[in-house]
Amino acid sequence: MSLVDSAREMTLEDVALWDIGKRFGFYGSIAAMVTISMFPVFWILLSSLKPPSELFVFPQEFLPYVITIQDGQLTVVQQFPLTLENYRAALQERPVGRYLINSAIVASGTAIIDVVLGSMAGYALSRLRFPYKLHVLLLILFAALLPFISRLIPLYKLAIDLQGTVFGPFFGLNQYLGLILPYAAFQMPFAVWIFQAYFNELPDSLEEAGLMDGLSRVGVLFRIILPVSMPAMATTAIIVFIYAWNEFLFALTFMTQDSKRTITVGIALFGGQFNSPWGIITAAVFMSLVPLMVFMLVFQKKIVEGMTAGVGKA
Repeated sequence: MSLVDSAREMTLEDVALWDIGKRFGFYGSIAAMVTISMFPVFWILLSSLKPPSELFVFPQEFLPYVITIQDGQLTVVQQFPLTLENYRAALQERPVGRYLINSAIVASGTAIIDVVLGSMAGYALSRLRFPYKLHVLLLILFAALLPFISRLIPLYKLAIDLQGTVFGPFFGLNQYLGLILPYAAFQMPFAVWIFQAYFNELPDSLEEAGLMDGLSRVGVLFRIILPVSMPAMATTAIIVFIYAWNEFLFALTFMTQDSKRTITVGIALFGGQFNSPWGIITAAVFMSLVPLMVFMLVFQKKIVEGMTAGVGKA
């Protein structure tokens, strides 16, 4: 019997079962990916709410309460107590709030610089005609492939040399701009590629109308193109923000004063020489995750639109 004959003999019940199977596979795969992705976050949250005596009990209990059947009745059993003591200790032992503010300033400044300059560079590479445009794009991509650590020592020496000069209070050690500018430079290739790909999707008629009305190229970019490019702006801003928020090595090197440290460095300093307060550390880690999760939830639709725009174009 051929495949065609077999398909003709399928009943409505077979089609319904096939449809149920497809849906089960689709939603089951999504549930599995979400579970695997969110399990570390769930574990961090759970550990931050446990007393220190419960952190290293084996086998690990992942639910504070379970429902069991005892004497034929459903009974709720507590497996371990929940406490906010780790959060209180984290806020008292270290200036976690100051660390979060420093991270927010550095990450926001980096995102703003990359969105402004990345959009201008992306617009030029998308709309203007000049020779070797593809070579310029590849050169920008090559710059993104250089390892960050290879730039650490030259930039650190430059920051030290600026100390004592008129630029020291702005770009030297323990200055926000001294950390923001390297971060912005590292993520600029990524921003340029996102904006260039997104602008390729926009119709030429948008800017032609602006140019006929007497606007300059810069005016067209800021008054016509960018207002309709919110997905690209949101994608660039959020991804650059997350990078700057999570970066550790440069923040540890350039911010030596405790009042200027970012949250990643502050969390690393919770551990002592002979002990590591994992409950307090997990509480600080979860507090650092909350702003990122809120941003991702608020801008998730725009991020997906920006990431999928211009796929396959250069």
